[in-house]
Amino acid sequence: MRIYVTGATGYIGRALCQRLAAAGHEVRALVRSAARTEPLTAAGVTLCPGDITDRVSMREGMSGADWAIHGAALLSAHATLAEMRAVNVAGSENVASLAHKLGVGGLLSIASVAAFGGSPEDGSPATEESPPRLPFPTPYSQTKHEGQRAIEAWARQGLRLRTVYPGLVYGPPGKKEGANVVLRQLLLGRFPVLVGASRRSSWVFLDDVIEALVAVLERGEDGRGYLLAGEVVTTRELARQVAAISGRPAPRRELGVGTARLLLALTAPFWHLTGRKPPVPTAQLASLTRHWAFDDRRAREELGWTPRPLADGLPPTLAYLARAE
Repeated sequence: MRIYVTGATGYIGRALCQRLAAAGHEVRALVRSAARTEPLTAAGVTLCPGDITDRVSMREGMSGADWAIHGAALLSAHATLAEMRAVNVAGSENVASLAHKLGVGGLLSIASVAAFGGSPEDGSPATEESPPRLPFPTPYSQTKHEGQRAIEAWARQGLRLRTVYPGLVYGPPGKKEGANVVLRQLLLGRFPVLVGASRRSSWVFLDDVIEALVAVLERGEDGRGYLLAGEVVTTRELARQVAAISGRPAPRRELGVGTARLLLALTAPFWHLTGRKPPVPTAQLASLTRHWAFDDRRAREELGWTPRPLADGLPPTLAYLARAE
């Protein structure tokens, strides 16, 4: 198949392009610059300069595609809501509208569990049919939801659409990509305290996400969304697993989100004077008040997908992160 991919130089997009090219597909990757493209060219992927915020720039690369896979997004704790909307909402609208206009065979949207705004407060896992938790805790969460709604509007106009919602994605390569950032900080002992230790979140291995994406392309159902949650654990449980595998101590102190917010407010002058960014932006703390537990039974049952548990995914990831230092 001829497949057009946005977000191709990102953590998931790069691995997906390599996997698709290795399977013999003709892969065209939308890239904003030549930076980080060497793994793509080495895999035989065709580079298509452009940006999802520029609809015209995508026309040539997307033309004639059997599938378009949309994974590009702006994920920054320091970006404004307007900046996020320009990429995650307007950019998604550009991809979907162009795919519809060009008659692309189908669009696979790589969304995020962030689009749900969290899971129920009682800690039970949300499903694909669960309503979003309002208000959205972060601009990223809000704009991923709005962007997916913009894509779905084009599906109602006839665009063939399939969607995946990955949880926290970890695994090599990329020591500062995906949820590897959190694991690396735990490994290096840079979390003196755990904030939101009892909050539950969903951890899924990168290779398993890629296999799920391929499965959705091959045998997913049109109009269907698939949560890719992996294993659900509390932050406290995750830290203990990392400590047990690495032999390094887990953080011994825990801090409530309210206290953490107060401390950040009190230290704001320091961050301003030094020009440095705080370890956790105040706005980002809101996400730590939510559970992010999701049920991926649909993907397991309908796609035959079997993600590995943390007990199998953490050892190679932590070994990779230790070597990468």
